[in-house]
Amino acid sequence: MPILICLNELSCTTSNRRQDVDAAMAELVDVVREINKRRPGAALVTPERLPAIELCPGYPMAKWAADTRNLDQWRFLRRRQDRSPVTFADIVPPEIASRVDYRHLGRPAAGLAAADISDGIAVSLPVDDAWTESGVEVTRIAIDEQESRLTEDAVQVRHASHCDHVSTHRDWLSTAGVTTILTGDDLWRLRAEHFPDVEFLPRVEDDLAKLDRCWVHPVRTVLAKVQQSVSDWNPEIRPQPAWQTFISPEAEQRKRLCSFTDVDGTSQVFDQHARFTPGAGRLHFRLVAENRTARVGYIGKKL
Repeated sequence: MPILICLNELSCTTSNRRQDVDAAMAELVDVVREINKRRPGAALVTPERLPAIELCPGYPMAKWAADTRNLDQWRFLRRRQDRSPVTFADIVPPEIASRVDYRHLGRPAAGLAAADISDGIAVSLPVDDAWTESGVEVTRIAIDEQESRLTEDAVQVRHASHCDHVSTHRDWLSTAGVTTILTGDDLWRLRAEHFPDVEFLPRVEDDLAKLDRCWVHPVRTVLAKVQQSVSDWNPEIRPQPAWQTFISPEAEQRKRLCSFTDVDGTSQVFDQHARFTPGAGRLHFRLVAENRTARVGYIGKKL
């Protein structure tokens, strides 16, 4: 799976002189080249086809591309877009967009949303102080359907608008996308490879098959933290691992909701749980000290 480079369309809304935008485009192309150098085959994802994108009000990319001085840069960006296996709409389909909203300083942020949901990187034209850092904070607003309310949380999105930002993300660039995990089915298929100290009840396969795309990366992150915690755990020394993510037991009156048939046919309570967002996502498990594992019984919406 190629690294996904998502254009932050908000960086194309600032009024600037054309020569300043041209200089910013040269910097943007250098950033994409640097990412592609570190991870060959990186793909550029944009809200629409490149020629139609306005780099600033009244200055479409088609006009920028018509300048022969920009021909090599234009061809490079086209190749990177042609490499993309997905579009913005694939990453954030309508059924997700209707329930999860990403905003930057109050404005809808489609490119930053796509970068976060796909575990990619956002890139911006360096034309505003808002895009000068290697991470951009956005507000993620989600509908908690069970409690009929909106939830908000701050999300730090991986970002680059200058070449030195790319070096900040070198660890991620060395490992991201090496194994394709885009769906819950991928998580199930690759569970033993990625989470060797985490067991899963057979019923969890169906949970993962139904998992929203916007939850794939958060669930993978939570599972990775549970895996790391359990791999370092010695049950003879301490009853619980040193958790690398927030883990809490279910309230006594709610334990009946997280009772599942275990692998030996007995009913067990999987009351320890981790949270994931957007919305109220829960991963329920129980520790199996004799195997030094965590056994997952449920992944999905809050029970």
